[in-house]
Amino acid sequence: MKTIVFVCHRVPLLLIFSVVVVSCNPAIHGGVAVSPLKPTKPMSSHVPMDTVHWTPAATQSPIKNESSPIRNNPRPSTGEIYHIAFMLPFLTKQAISGTVPDKSRLALQFYAGAKIALEEVSTVENINVTVDTWDSQVNDTDFQALLNSTPQLNKTSVFIGPIRASHVALMAEWAKTRHKIVISPETPNADITSKNPDFIQTNPSLRAHCSAITQHIRALYQPELVTLVCKQKESDRLPYFQEKNNQMGSSKRFSELVLPDEATNFDKIDLKKYLKPGKTAVFVLPSWGSQDFVMAFLRKLKEVKGANAVEVYGMPQWQSFEVIDAEYFTDMNVHISAASYIDYSDLRVKAFQQRFYESTGTIPDEDGFNGYDVTLFTAKMLARYGLSFPEHLEDAPFQGLHETFVFSKTFSNGGLDGGSNKPDYHENTKVNILRFGKSGFEPENR
Repeated sequence: MKTIVFVCHRVPLLLIFSVVVVSCNPAIHGGVAVSPLKPTKPMSSHVPMDTVHWTPAATQSPIKNESSPIRNNPRPSTGEIYHIAFMLPFLTKQAISGTVPDKSRLALQFYAGAKIALEEVSTVENINVTVDTWDSQVNDTDFQALLNSTPQLNKTSVFIGPIRASHVALMAEWAKTRHKIVISPETPNADITSKNPDFIQTNPSLRAHCSAITQHIRALYQPELVTLVCKQKESDRLPYFQEKNNQMGSSKRFSELVLPDEATNFDKIDLKKYLKPGKTAVFVLPSWGSQDFVMAFLRKLKEVKGANAVEVYGMPQWQSFEVIDAEYFTDMNVHISAASYIDYSDLRVKAFQQRFYESTGTIPDEDGFNGYDVTLFTAKMLARYGLSFPEHLEDAPFQGLHETFVFSKTFSNGGLDGGSNKPDYHENTKVNILRFGKSGFEPENR
């Protein structure tokens, strides 16, 4: 297996894991085919390369736990060392003949972004951190074995990851009994754990998305103008909208149009009765799996709307839809909710892209930005509050490069905090509402 050692500037962080060799052009390095992404703009050809080492094949995972302190040389240390562990799916068991598994890209991007954050932290924060990295693999048996048979995990205070939903559930329960802090950076799962105030979810749940959409709509329109549209299998999402509408003081419910699961079009559906002459009719489709269903709705709405004003709200996955013409998004005034938004004109974003490219020879995707944001947030909270930082989450919003963290406590008793109640977990509830424009989906100004 091919491994790579990261030795960060001012951060003696030693991490061994399989990775795409940094190179400006597709090439063969040590017998491993590499095809890094091409940059969006010309960059210097003098790209520093991480040191590449070969290790013999082994029966155990080649991603071995390697620890090294991040020492803040420019500033005096308090003496306390915080132990952070990344648990990411590098999937080394799937590597064949020295190749890098395609599905390990998320982990590689995430950690490359995290490494840049750690380098930054070492120069600006008064904190000492030891970082360990573990391959969470793919199946639950392997992950459970990692939790059960790795004594060193008990010395770790803060975990970032894992990613897979079933692994997050296992991790939440393991950490809860041991009073460990878990930062869940990816899986937006509501009700994943209970009475676990040290569990922190940075990716907003479906409930948070529905709440944000409802708030955005109700700031502009009365509830009688709003219709929720979905298939029967998606109808369990509708209460999130109705409950938020009710919490905002409305005695009128949104209209609901629920179609059979086998429905493929709206040919027999009378959408005209939901239109309001002289007013804007608002439709919400909490659907993300079926492009054809969404396209069928937009096509039908365009046919019948005439001169009536309409607005349509959808889910984050609509950004990646390929079968829907942009004109439908434009003509139907389509909005979507999104946990993240990257402003590529921002100078901070440009600087991060450059640093990422210089470190890896490729450009960061959203996972790279996520790794940077989550790691920088965690380190800054540790520097400010120590291991009690979960108690201060609501007091410390964080503006990252691709995501803003605004945390709320989640309670199983309907969201009520009696003052002494222990929250089930903390969740980032900051959700952006984007509108389709000339440059695709972007924040709207209104």
